[in-house]
Amino acid sequence: MSDALSRRHPLYPNARRSPYFARTEAAGATEYMVYNHMYMPMAYGRDRGEDYAAVTSAVALWDVGPERQTELRGPGARALADLLTTRRLSDLAVGGCRYTVCCDDAGRIICDPVLLLPWDDVVWLSHGTVDLTLWARGYALSAGLEVTVREPDVAPLQVQGPRSLDVLRPLVGPGLEHLRPFTCMQARIGQADVVVSRTGWSGGLGYEVFPLTTEHSLDTWDAIAASGQGHGMLVTGPNVSKAMEAGITDTSYATNQDLNPLELWQDYLVDLDKGPFIGREALRRVAEQGVRRKVVGLLGPSTPLPRLEWPWRITAGGAALGSTRWVTWSFALERVISIGVVDIEAAAPGTRLVLEHPCGAAEMTVVPLPFVG
Repeated sequence: MSDALSRRHPLYPNARRSPYFARTEAAGATEYMVYNHMYMPMAYGRDRGEDYAAVTSAVALWDVGPERQTELRGPGARALADLLTTRRLSDLAVGGCRYTVCCDDAGRIICDPVLLLPWDDVVWLSHGTVDLTLWARGYALSAGLEVTVREPDVAPLQVQGPRSLDVLRPLVGPGLEHLRPFTCMQARIGQADVVVSRTGWSGGLGYEVFPLTTEHSLDTWDAIAASGQGHGMLVTGPNVSKAMEAGITDTSYATNQDLNPLELWQDYLVDLDKGPFIGREALRRVAEQGVRRKVVGLLGPSTPLPRLEWPWRITAGGAALGSTRWVTWSFALERVISIGVVDIEAAAPGTRLVLEHPCGAAEMTVVPLPFVG
């Protein structure tokens, strides 16, 4: 049996592999999660502190090929993007990116993609684990817009950490150092045409690299890995501790807790006056009636808790007030941190709550997000 097969749980053929799968296996991936019907590597069998140090002090390379793009292409691309998302897009220039939300007609969150506008008639919704392309295609057909909706052959990589610019600058060339947060540019790495965006899941300096086809995916990976050798690059999975410190979760957090975007901690995510979008009227009613729950940060004990594998209840005086699907150890704060959703009466900073876990219970205090600025 190969080393790769002996060090991890078995995988199954009904989930797709990222085009970088061979490289993540060679790097020692030990844990995968199914994300957009694909396997995404999450851990490499190391102490979590090593991965955290790479993304905060050096640079980390992540296979995020399962982070799929819903591509809207044609004269109606922007109109469809406006219909699908909650934030105003009229002021977004070519090369711009915007974190936004897609809702259903009841105002419930479907996903929270990063929207990229790499070309004038092309919008990418770079989304989490949800069948967004099918949803968008259905609405495009019903709206009669002149737009093609598809999942392109685009599998991104993330290069995250304070040395990420040093790694990519020799490959991408001039202009990368001037790329502002939430903007993107066209470039070439070796034989691959790519889009590079100043975005990512770390909350710090970092980039996403989108090869325009998977034909040269491994060449792109190898070029980035080679450039990173002098900068302490480590191949890791997306770092949950660093993301949570920055207040970042993902699509499943919102969908699995039936949230609407007015309940999130980022109040800027809904522009009710931008014009029609899916879920707008439902969100108007929520705004008029007032939100009943809110996403909050929870600061906990100075000793780690068990690994979270299912939702944990948040209580006070024995009464259930909410739940969480995100609990981890903060290396920056040396405390347990959690991002939970609680009744609005319990959402004020300083409120003391209890997090029930498989080994008991932990006292938590509501704190503003992000945990670390």
